[in-house]
Formats: sequence, C-alpha cells, structure tokens
Amino acid sequence: MNGRLQRSATDTGRFAILALDHVRSFAAAVRPADPDSVAPEFLREAKTRLLSGLGERASAVLVDPVFWSGLPPESRRPANGAGIVLGIEDGDYHRAAAAPRLLPGWDAERAARMGADAVKISFYYDPDGDSPAPDRFLAEAAAQCRAADMPLFCEPLALNGDPRARRRAVLEGVRRFGESGADVLKVQFPGELRPDAPRGAWEEACREVNDASPVPWTVLSEGSDFRLFADCLRVACRAGASGFMAGRAVWREAASGEGDMETCSARLDGLRAIAEGEGADWRDKSPVGSARPGEGGK
Repeated sequence: MNGRLQRSATDTGRFAILALDHVRSFAAAVRPADPDSVAPEFLREAKTRLLSGLGERASAVLVDPVFWSGLPPESRRPANGAGIVLGIEDGDYHRAAAAPRLLPGWDAERAARMGADAVKISFYYDPDGDSPAPDRFLAEAAAQCRAADMPLFCEPLALNGDPRARRRAVLEGVRRFGESGADVLKVQFPGELRPDAPRGAWEEACREVNDASPVPWTVLSEGSDFRLFADCLRVACRAGASGFMAGRAVWREAASGEGDMETCSARLDGLRAIAEGEGADWRDKSPVGSARPGEGGK
C-alpha cells in the first residue's frame, strides 16, 4: 500500500494534488448563477482540458470515476505518471449529509482493478452531534481499501456555519475520524478564511490539527481565492501538513473560459513549491510509509 500512496506524492513525499472530482461544485464554479444549466458534455470537455493542461504539474489528480472511466485508457493518466485518486463517494445527491454512500457501482476493488492509485471519500459530520452514519461510512470504506490494498484519503466536512467555531469543528473531525482507518486526512483549513485573520491563531489551530492527527494530513482549498489559500497552505505546511488537494482555487477561471491555462499552471506550481519547501514528508507520520519502499513520486 505504501508504494501506491507514494505514487500520489512527489519524490520528496509531499502531496501536490489537483482536484477535478465533484460534478455539482464543478458546475457551480463554471456557472455560479445557474449550475444546473451546465451540460454534461461541457463539464467533460472542461475536465479533459484541465487534466491535459495541468495534470503533469501535479503529483496526482483527484477525479470522479464516471469522468475518468469514460476517457480512453491512454488518456487517463498524465504523461509524467502522476497518480490517480478516485473520489468514489456519491457527493452530489441531496441527502449526502444525512447518509453518505458510495457512488453506485463503485468501490475500492473496482478502483484498484482499473488502475487507480488511491481512493478518496468525503462526508459531512456534525461536530456537536452523535450521528453514527459518517463513522459507519468511513469504517466500511476503510475495510474495502484494506481488502483491495488501496490507500484511502478521507475528507470529513464540518456542518458548521459559524466561522468563529471553525477551529473547534475541524479539530473535532480530525479527532473523531483520524484513527478510523484512513491513510491520509484531507482537512478543511482550521482558521477563519479571511485575509485579515490573525496569523497567530492560524498557526495555533494548525499545530492543534497536526498534534491531533495520527496520520498525514493535507489541506483542501474549499474554493478559496488563490492568494488566500496559498497563505493558508504555507501556515499549515509549517505546522506539519504534507501538502494540498486543491481545485477551484487553481483552475476556476480556466474552467469557465474566463482565464488562461498559463495562470492556472503558475498557481499550481506555486502551491507545489510551498508544499515541497515547507511541508512534511507523509512517510514521517504514517506507519505504512516508514520503511519507504516503492518510491517514485513525481
């Protein structure tokens, strides 16, 4: 499993992952006022263009399995051999918060059979509630991944609308799900997402996440402004994060046709430089990576 996980990392053990997975949020990024009007063909073409234009600059690409399996086999992986992480949860149906589930027809074994290097699941949780649904969902996915020898990225998303409580909500998710079988946590930034937020509070929050997490962790961009996310990533990496999984902060304008691929490439390169220069090697925090065989990141 450690060799597969390293295929999604850089040679130095940092994650610089380009996210192209969800359907609904992707459509909302393309056409915020009316995401339902975005045709499936447009989404497929946009994702194909981004995969081709940006994939080689990433250590791995996070994609939805419907899009990825529909590509010709020779086009499914960037030419640099970047890893493929499949997001196999059904994240676009209306009861996702109440009852997370896998995308129909997909599981860890199928992902492994098709040549993916890892799978990712995301789910919502109430930091003040005790619903067992997220715990069951993660336990079942982790069991599947162990059986298929597949690494698991886990993305717990806090149901909390108060930005002042964000730190506590994110930390609760790390504590609750960090020891439930995931190999890497994909974590919401634990500080308030505003440019004038006190950096000292950011640093304390990220150190708390690092101390609480028993496995390597990455930061998701959550559709943030690129410059704001770059600042967040730098603080998180200095505290112990092993990199990022970022989507809209990198490619939003290029997906909608309002920006160019050169700008997006520069953004991805900049984030990767932060991860490599200031992030933690995932193998230093993960038991499965301690022996460090099977290197060969990008």
